[in-house]
Parts: sequence; C-alpha cells; structure tokens
Amino acid sequence: MLIESSSRNTLAVGLVGSEGAIGLGSVLDIGPENLQFRVQTAGHAWVAESADLALLLHQRPGMLWAISQYLWWLAAHVATMAASIQFDGITTRLARWLVLSADRAQTQHLQLTHEHLAHMLGVRRVSITLAAGELKERGLIDYQRGVIDILDMTALRQMSDRTQNITQV
Repeated sequence: MLIESSSRNTLAVGLVGSEGAIGLGSVLDIGPENLQFRVQTAGHAWVAESADLALLLHQRPGMLWAISQYLWWLAAHVATMAASIQFDGITTRLARWLVLSADRAQTQHLQLTHEHLAHMLGVRRVSITLAAGELKERGLIDYQRGVIDILDMTALRQMSDRTQNITQV
C-alpha cells in the first residue's frame, strides 16, 4: 500500500498479503486518489468485481464482521508503519519491511531490488544499500542482484520489533 506525493515520490504505509484484501474502497465508492497498490511478490489471489462484492455483502451481512476485523487490524498495521517512519532509522525500517515481506510471502528468499525497497521506504537507493550492508555485516541477511535471503529471522524480527514497544506504551 503506497501513498504518492504530488512530486511523485512514494512511501509504503502498509503491506497486504494472502491474509488480506485490497480494493475495498472501490466497493464502498470511497478512498484517497493517492493511495496505490503495487504487487511486490507474485502469488495467487482471488478477484471480484466491486459490484458483485457489494451485492454479496448486502446478501450476507455477516461477512461485514470479518471485513471489519480485517480493517481494524490493517489500521493498526498502518499506525505501526507510521510510527516506524517517525521513530526508527532506515536499518530498523528495512528490517521490519523484510520481516513483513517474508511473513506475507511465506518465504525467506525474497526477490526485491534496492531500488524497489527505496520506493517502499521513501528513501534514496544508496540508503538501502548502506542499511542492507549493515544487516549483512550482522549476519541477518545476504543479498545479491535483486535477491535477499534472510539468514537469521529471529534476530531480524527482534531488530524490527523496537517500534512496536514504543507504540504499545
């Protein structure tokens, strides 16, 4: 989930995987025009026309409960991402993005370029190169030509959890 500024810069404010849904704004006929969605990792997905999903929600109002729960979880996720942007350095933010990406893609072998990560985190590519180099030095990841392998998920997760302690206070 990306927000695009008027100067065409982007910043990821959330990450949706197989547990979630995108496009609910079109079903409700609302949503900011600068909110975009970009596929980061290929996978399988269900697709429904907005009108068909809206009709189904009217016919089965119990589905609204599940969607409401998901939207509440997504709001908390976006808030945590915002806190990370505000309080964390790039290395910690990169660690969090890699953990989230691995969790959503269900793999520790990620095909992500430094350029893509820079767009997601709203920083310059060189900042990602420096942060990834630090994570590599610590033995948490290895990377080569657009492929990142997470070597120590536990340590990477601990590093990325720093802001969650701040936001829970």
